[in-house]
Amino acid sequence: MDRGPNGEKDKTVVIFEPGRRNGVELSPAVEATLRHASEAYRVVVAGTEEALSELLASTEPVLLIVDADRCGAEDFERLVVSIRNSRATRWLPVLAMVTRPKMPALQESLRLPPVDFILKPFESDELWGRIRVNLHQAALVADLRRQNEELARRSVTDSLTGLFNVGHIVERCDQEIARAKRHGHVVSCLLMDVDRFKAVNDTYGHPVGNEVLRGLAALISESVRRSDLVGRYGGEEFLLVLPQTDREGAVALAERLRRTVEETTFRVGPHDIRLTVSIGVATFPGPGIIGRETLFMAVDRASYRAKALGRNRVAWLEDEVGESGTGAAP
Repeated sequence: MDRGPNGEKDKTVVIFEPGRRNGVELSPAVEATLRHASEAYRVVVAGTEEALSELLASTEPVLLIVDADRCGAEDFERLVVSIRNSRATRWLPVLAMVTRPKMPALQESLRLPPVDFILKPFESDELWGRIRVNLHQAALVADLRRQNEELARRSVTDSLTGLFNVGHIVERCDQEIARAKRHGHVVSCLLMDVDRFKAVNDTYGHPVGNEVLRGLAALISESVRRSDLVGRYGGEEFLLVLPQTDREGAVALAERLRRTVEETTFRVGPHDIRLTVSIGVATFPGPGIIGRETLFMAVDRASYRAKALGRNRVAWLEDEVGESGTGAAP
């Protein structure tokens, strides 16, 4: 795979001329594209669909130019549909070169965005002008997509820690509970509360406290499975949603997290800061736990119980929500 100077895939203009064989004389389209575009882009030519698929997968295509006269109308439409159905090339602009007699048969395909066409015969400068327009439009679309992806990421992310924000972790918990109901699974939650975190802010200042929370968030993320969900639930509270995890498994993870935090030194500038955490555990379904609201009530009460029992421990409720549960991991 050819790569650019920074190790990234080359930005490539791909020309598809079905039936073209290596070694034959270059077509006017290929010559014009090579002459104008090769200084800024890699230009490659494919003569078969297999070669085209390989090029699209192994390069960073920015434009596909197709000699539509060499395709049947159905083959061209199938090609465009397959490109649009691939996540990697969904927004790849396609420029079709076609003679006027072939245009009516391609009309339906040319309505598939973003597909443009240029009528043969054409001057090389005309082709290059159309290529530039397509590349410019593709750059605008890519920039808009990046902005939308960043907005979507920010809408579900806590700005301080990079974890899910409270709204999104609650939404994801709802989804996991719905899935558990459908398939007869269990879902557990952990509510981790940093013990006496106010003293950290009072002693070192809020900027240092924020750095400690970032470090703790990273530590939690590194300690869970890919399927587990982690969010910042409050100031120094973190909520973990553990799909297909029973209470025994959740308590084991909570205890492992508690020990890891206790044994970690958070270094912020010249300061070495040690923390402990209290963690509540609750599992759906369970006694009195019939949905997300009762699950959150139970895990909140369990977290409070862990603090009441002396902090730096894991606790859960054994009785129905609203009653005094017992059982705290030392």
